[in-house]
Amino acid sequence: MAENYELKLEDQLLLNCSLTQLSGDNVKNIKQITAMDIDWNYLISMAYVHRLSPLLYWHLKKIAPNAIPSNFKGELQEHFHKNVRRNLGMFKELLEVLNVLQKQSITPIPYKGPVLAIMTYKNLGFRVFGDLDFYLPLEDVSRTEDILIKEGYEPWMKLTHNQEKAFYKFQREYHFTNETNGITLEIKWKFLSTLVSIKDELFTGEDEFLREVDLDQFKVKTISPEYLVLVLSIHNASHSFSSLYRFCDISELIKSEENINWLKLMEIATELGVKRVFMVNLYILRELFEIKLPENILGLVNADKDVEKISKGIIRRLFTQKPVGILEKVAFHMRLREKRGDKLKTVLTMVFLPTPGVIESVSLPWILEPLYYPLRVFQMLRNIINQ
Repeated sequence: MAENYELKLEDQLLLNCSLTQLSGDNVKNIKQITAMDIDWNYLISMAYVHRLSPLLYWHLKKIAPNAIPSNFKGELQEHFHKNVRRNLGMFKELLEVLNVLQKQSITPIPYKGPVLAIMTYKNLGFRVFGDLDFYLPLEDVSRTEDILIKEGYEPWMKLTHNQEKAFYKFQREYHFTNETNGITLEIKWKFLSTLVSIKDELFTGEDEFLREVDLDQFKVKTISPEYLVLVLSIHNASHSFSSLYRFCDISELIKSEENINWLKLMEIATELGVKRVFMVNLYILRELFEIKLPENILGLVNADKDVEKISKGIIRRLFTQKPVGILEKVAFHMRLREKRGDKLKTVLTMVFLPTPGVIESVSLPWILEPLYYPLRVFQMLRNIINQ
């Protein structure tokens, strides 16, 4: 598991504990490393950064309980139980929101968060998630906002009618916080990152894109595991592959689904212009989590030499947490795209696409909406100067 990257012992231990089901080698490695002199402060810190402290605690408690210093054991135990209580509360909230919206003839599609934890981790306590995610068709978003506000949810931004129209056009999600329990809710009208055009989401209309799942005797539709592998891979890239837990999600998802049509996913990724993005995810999953891929897919991954270079850089950065500047991030995302046209669109999107902060800063009538683009450039230049 990642033997070629000269990782610290603590990083190796965290990786070996990042799976729900451990192999004999994982158990052996955990016993060997915990018998050594390791930096527990660093280990716990990295576990929090990568949202892996529940799995770290769960496996260490079973395999090497006496190796954990008492103060860290108590901290991990408290954090684990606190996370379980929080996740149960969020799961309850998810069911209540679904029920309220469905009574109003709105059918949201929940994914990630509690749904992902139940589908793949089989244990709500194993995953740390910060909010609840729902997809809705754009035409249902405004009515859903009104319903959520009546139910005690406060929108993060107070937008005028013109700002709201611009927000729907340029962005893909809107945030609310429940005033009573502090739970954050994201409603999305686009599954994929803004780096991918909404017109390219045609695959979401396919019959097999959604699957009905049973959540505590409450049936809901969510993204089928096969397609969710691709959606999460693109989402991972939109965050510049900055955290291990996103790779863990995809890894556990792949292991939970026996019949993944890899060629179909690769075809969709190619059509979207994110083939290299998808292959970088697969390369890293193979390196860090020993995900086994079909030979034909491995052949495609190995044929693109940039995939290996990019992936190795990501793995090293995951364990150094080196901050990435704006210009470096733009260059990185350009390398993730194969075609010149997609590279150009990536740059234009990252440089010119109006951010929520830009849209919130000024209310422009629709005829002046193009002015949001130079405002975004001004914001970006200011951020570069202040770095």
